[in-house]
Amino acid sequence: MFVKESSGRVELMWPLVSWVAVLMGRQSNGKETRMNTVTMYRANVRKVKRPPNAIRADRAEQALASYRVAALREPGASLEAVLSDFLADLRHLCDQENLNLAQLDRIAHRNYLNERYSR
Repeated sequence: MFVKESSGRVELMWPLVSWVAVLMGRQSNGKETRMNTVTMYRANVRKVKRPPNAIRADRAEQALASYRVAALREPGASLEAVLSDFLADLRHLCDQENLNLAQLDRIAHRNYLNERYSR
């Protein structure tokens, strides 16, 4: 707990705080002078490029994970149960919006085959 700014623990911690601030300043200044903007390291960039179909599958998996928790409220539901419930809900949506699910499924299947076998 801090007592007062004029005396007490704040004053006792001031040397430590100022030392950390100086150390952080030295580290940031050192990085700026040593880094080349062309070869700058970025931690959030993947080193190995993933295939597009793996990225698509991950996207669907994330959507189903959200659906599992938000719609079903069953975090432990199996993938098969989540998929079947999701497909049933898609059928309800298509009925509500007067869309032909079979036609959309054929289009999706053609897109899937093109994506799977294109190189």
